[in-house]
Amino acid sequence: MKKFKAMLFDMDGVLVDSEPIHFAGRHATLARYGIKTTDEELANYTGILSEGFLTSISKKRGVDIPLAEACEFIKIDFKNILDAYDLKPIDGIPELLQALQSKNIPTAIASSSSPELIETFVTRLDIKKYFKAFVSGRQVEKSKPAPDIYLAAAKSVGALPTDCVVLEDSHNGIVAGHAAHCYCIGFRSPHSGNQDLTLANEIVNSIRDINLDLFDSDIV
Repeated sequence: MKKFKAMLFDMDGVLVDSEPIHFAGRHATLARYGIKTTDEELANYTGILSEGFLTSISKKRGVDIPLAEACEFIKIDFKNILDAYDLKPIDGIPELLQALQSKNIPTAIASSSSPELIETFVTRLDIKKYFKAFVSGRQVEKSKPAPDIYLAAAKSVGALPTDCVVLEDSHNGIVAGHAAHCYCIGFRSPHSGNQDLTLANEIVNSIRDINLDLFDSDIV
């Protein structure tokens, strides 16, 4: 069995149970423009930047949403909800990060969220120390489902994409990891909606089911 050199993590819904916060923030912002949505509808946009999400739903509903203004409202609405939220890591994540560190496996975050939000989450969860690099979708030319973010994340830890394992909970993220030629593990997060993870090399229902034998601690 092939052994891998590094692990690349999506953030929302994988490291932290933050999808409900994102959904609530997007609901609040869309309500400002008279648009009502459901969590099921928003789940289709999991892993997609605010600009792409707003452009798509604006076209779908036939409502003219001022993009720059709405993006700022998303930040405001999200922060208001986040400030009152009891933020916790996904079950099994602290143990997985500790185990990877003990095997000298470098890790990176590859998230569509902003660099500021990535910093906020890893600091509040006290997991920043486990990661070698942080790559935001705003730092690459094309966001998920394009492979750019995982190509950049692999480079950031000094590994070829084919030597990296990607952990994702969304269809768009799995498509991105697959397109980057990484080994993809799909995580069926209970908070990420009914995501199509069929392109993943394997699917787990719990972070604790990830097999650490995928990694070779002698290859760093």
